[in-house]
Amino acid sequence: MNLKNETEAQIVFISEKVKSLHSKFFDFCENIGEKVLNPFERKNGHRLPSEEMLEYKKSVKTLWRESGRKILSTAATALAIIAMCTVVNLLGWSLGYEVIVDGENIGMVTDKAVVDDAICETRDEIKIYLGDASYSKEPVFVRRIVDEKTLSTKDDLKRALLSNVDMMVEAYGVYIDGKLALGVSSADAAEWVFANYKKKFAGEEIAEDMSVDFCEKIDVKKEFLHIALLNTPEEALESLSGNTKELTSYTVEDNDSLWSIAKKYDTTVEHILAMNDEITENIKAGMVIKVEEAVPLLSVRTVQTVSLVEPVPYTVEKIKDDSLYEGRTEVKQSGVDGSAKILARVTKINGKEVQKDVLESETLSSPVTQIEKIGTKKRPATTGSGTFISPTFGTLSSRYGGRWGRQHTGIDIAGSYNSAIKAADGGKVIFAGWMSGYGNYVVIDHENGYQTGYGHCASLTVSEGDRVAKGDIIAKMGNTGRSTGTHLHFEVKKNGEFVNPLKYVGY
Repeated sequence: MNLKNETEAQIVFISEKVKSLHSKFFDFCENIGEKVLNPFERKNGHRLPSEEMLEYKKSVKTLWRESGRKILSTAATALAIIAMCTVVNLLGWSLGYEVIVDGENIGMVTDKAVVDDAICETRDEIKIYLGDASYSKEPVFVRRIVDEKTLSTKDDLKRALLSNVDMMVEAYGVYIDGKLALGVSSADAAEWVFANYKKKFAGEEIAEDMSVDFCEKIDVKKEFLHIALLNTPEEALESLSGNTKELTSYTVEDNDSLWSIAKKYDTTVEHILAMNDEITENIKAGMVIKVEEAVPLLSVRTVQTVSLVEPVPYTVEKIKDDSLYEGRTEVKQSGVDGSAKILARVTKINGKEVQKDVLESETLSSPVTQIEKIGTKKRPATTGSGTFISPTFGTLSSRYGGRWGRQHTGIDIAGSYNSAIKAADGGKVIFAGWMSGYGNYVVIDHENGYQTGYGHCASLTVSEGDRVAKGDIIAKMGNTGRSTGTHLHFEVKKNGEFVNPLKYVGY
């Protein structure tokens, strides 16, 4: 069902409900008119005598007791329909069909044509394997409101239809590590599938010095299989390319957040937290966490001897310097990588290098050591220390990272209106005033590569150019700028780039 037809179906459904309510409402109004307006008409618009007026008021009260609930019920029903339609659209639901064959649900669709196509392909496949046999079962469609995320594809329906056919055919089963994965019509079809699957990772033209094999044990057996297990060579190739989830470890890198890691592994922050009881959103570089990685059902291993020119990393020498403040580092001599020509045996699995054995190595250029001066001089309170305190009391209400289709450059901390906001570290106020979107906004340069920002403040207690110490009150929490409630928007920049504040403060 296309968007136009789906919309029209929803309009018809809602219109019928509205017409019914409309009719009931006007019947009620007509009843009101007879009982309430007629007394005035009989008197030609003149004021009723007090005795008749009392009687009239009494009749109106009686009418309300009799019909007031009908008014409220009608209004409540209308509001419920409006609310239901709003929820349906917001949740990505639409009008569709439950597809039933032989009393069993085989899928959900919004367009009956998808089912017709699946039935046609099912009949064609049965003819390929069974000659003149045909598929005569007819589907039953039941109107439903369906979740678009759970709609069945044509291939989903085809598999379900074939599973509903009680037929066994002579074919070739493909076994991976002793488990039946799929079936094909011939041994040649199985060989075609394996050859083309290897090309996905080894390339169309496999080099003579490259060995290519499968990591898993593969067996092909001639046997009788249910027709639902049979695949065309193209379908078999696609099935083997499908992914399963495998638990693996990930080492957190600089500028990583749980949101960015979740996006990389196509999962959610909540799922990562559920797998790692010992962590919070305050992750740091070097931490090792558990994640689920998508891996193919069948893995291809390639081994090849190659000649490469690779960098030789430089080393870093650190020397103390009492002219620099603690936490400051200056490069006295920049490091330079060297290079070496190597002959190595490289092993890859699914195109990803997993091992490199160096057979020969020749130095082309030697690396230059980097020399760094490390400050030891005591810092004044109004300079950055390199560590941060939490800028206010409150509850984390929004994370750093993707939000509403945009990058949220900080974290939001909900708290009490006019509660104190403190400098997370010492430094110089380089902005204090109104900024579009942020409202009342303060930026502190900690003069060590870090800056912090404080947005949506009710009021500011510092001015541009002021120097502040860690913990000094710089503003009061508020709801200014583009904001939906009282909170502090807190940002951290490192060398000019936004980073996750939860790496430095805890909430």
